[in-house]
Amino acid sequence: MNSSERIAIVAGTFTPIHDGHRALLHKAFQTASHDGDGQGHVVVALTSTEFARHTRSDPDHAGDLGPFERRRRALEAELGRISGAYTASNEIIRLEDTHGPAATRDDIDALVVSPEGKAQHRAHELNERRVDEGREPLEIHTAPFVIADDGTRISSTRIRNGEIDAHGQILE
Repeated sequence: MNSSERIAIVAGTFTPIHDGHRALLHKAFQTASHDGDGQGHVVVALTSTEFARHTRSDPDHAGDLGPFERRRRALEAELGRISGAYTASNEIIRLEDTHGPAATRDDIDALVVSPEGKAQHRAHELNERRVDEGREPLEIHTAPFVIADDGTRISSTRIRNGEIDAHGQILE
């Protein structure tokens, strides 16, 4: 990375990877590549299994996430498929706390989040913290929800519950 690169960060458990995650990742690459003057860089903060147990909306299923390294390999494969359409480089880091490096790194320009209220609230909380500590706030970019065939958004919880597949098709 060079100092003129635009850096976007996105975070999540990314398991199982579904079309909603793909929308987040595409938005991160688009955001990093936005100005067209540099290649940009995407930091994907993959939630550690331990931290996920404390933050999941379905904590009883946090163990269903699987080992971090297996999730990392699946995410690397997905990034390999997506990144070819963009000039931005990418890396995966382990996320161990709510705000991760987005709270402390001055080289990050933008945070990409889902439209969920919880994610939006955390993003604005993060910027308040950055400003309180004398840092510039991050641009907040929101990826769209991806809707399943039944008109409800795709989520990992719904996939794990056997309602839909990773593309939002209803399972019977």
